[in-house]
Amino acid sequence: MAPLRWIPRDGGLWLDLSSGGEGEGTWLAVLPHAEPGYWRPVCVLVPGEEEREIGDGVSSRELAQDTVVKYAIQVIAALHGVSPAHREPEEDAPWPRRTLGRLWALLEATARGEGG
Repeated sequence: MAPLRWIPRDGGLWLDLSSGGEGEGTWLAVLPHAEPGYWRPVCVLVPGEEEREIGDGVSSRELAQDTVVKYAIQVIAALHGVSPAHREPEEDAPWPRRTLGRLWALLEATARGEGG
């Protein structure tokens, strides 16, 4: 299972949450704000839903990334009735549990200075 990586696009950073055809259309993004130096964390956590804006005018890109990842962990866990504390990515687990594990791994890599 490939680790999650932020991809630069349209002046922001995007994170595709789909995996093996599951979760298609789910993503996280950190987009530039109209005010220079500020960011907008946004996401789609259910295929086909409207974009959710988590914050408007977050003071750093890194804080916006951290915010949207932690929000996604909480919402995906709640939507699918699983524990948000599930940190181990399991290849054969259902998409919500695989995604939670991959999001936790991204947070841990970022904390070590390895996340992109």
